[in-house]
Amino acid sequence: MSDERTLGTEMMLSLAKRLVFAILVLALSFSVVSAGQNETTQKRIALLEKTAGAFSFVVLGDNRSGDDRYAKLISLAMERRPHFIVNTGDQIPHPGDLDDWKKFWKLSASVTVPYFLTVGNHDVKNARSENTYRQQVILPGNELYYSFTVRDSLFIVLDTYLTGEQKKIVGEQYRWLEELLSKAKAQHIFVFLHHPLYPDRKRGRHYGSSLDKYPAERDRLQSLFVTYKVDIVFTGHEHLYLRKEVGGVTHIITGGGGAPLYAREKHGGFHHFIQVTVEGDTVRGAVVDLHDTIRDRF
Repeated sequence: MSDERTLGTEMMLSLAKRLVFAILVLALSFSVVSAGQNETTQKRIALLEKTAGAFSFVVLGDNRSGDDRYAKLISLAMERRPHFIVNTGDQIPHPGDLDDWKKFWKLSASVTVPYFLTVGNHDVKNARSENTYRQQVILPGNELYYSFTVRDSLFIVLDTYLTGEQKKIVGEQYRWLEELLSKAKAQHIFVFLHHPLYPDRKRGRHYGSSLDKYPAERDRLQSLFVTYKVDIVFTGHEHLYLRKEVGGVTHIITGGGGAPLYAREKHGGFHHFIQVTVEGDTVRGAVVDLHDTIRDRF
């Protein structure tokens, strides 16, 4: 009996050693793959800065829980050969859910250009899910808010759901933004954030509960945009399309990336993405719906 127990113990130890070895190998493999992906992404971002001539990019947002629609929009967008894509947030349904992130990346597999993400309230709700978000993305700076350049254009991505500072741009992030804009020598400036500054009272579901929840902070942010002549501010959160001009700055809500819509079709309630083309002094935009039909131009 003693010999049988000894043999059983040795077998269990052997099995445990094999399991530990397998886990170490898997972890090492994952690290190598992650490093390779990081290098490739960083190289792609660096190449964007050297883009020659006209370039275009795609903007969409609020794709969470709209898998088939999102996949089709991404496919249509890639057919237009953009240089990169920006998502205005709510990439997944449940903050910090690794299965949701796995599904998102699988649905986004056709994207072969740099893909810049924006923090939405369905992506992050606390410090833990914020950390998960940072582990899932390979983006410039601190990965939550950051900037990059393409030729003479500056692109700024902000985080309106930063832990402890939800639905406003304040503190260190505001100071970073102010310094960045004050030193910018860009011909065009584009800003991306999830919560809109000016949701419509009659459309959508978040009037009074977006950045307009804190009017003083919202107005201070808008004043920066006006002072430094920001071309377009892209937001999401409201599942619809809406374009308006405030103080000479164009504000566009593009939240039709796949999730259930918040408005009737005639009021912007249709799934879509936006392709923006920059050529010298000119910025042109086309709003493309799920049927590859252009619904608006600007």
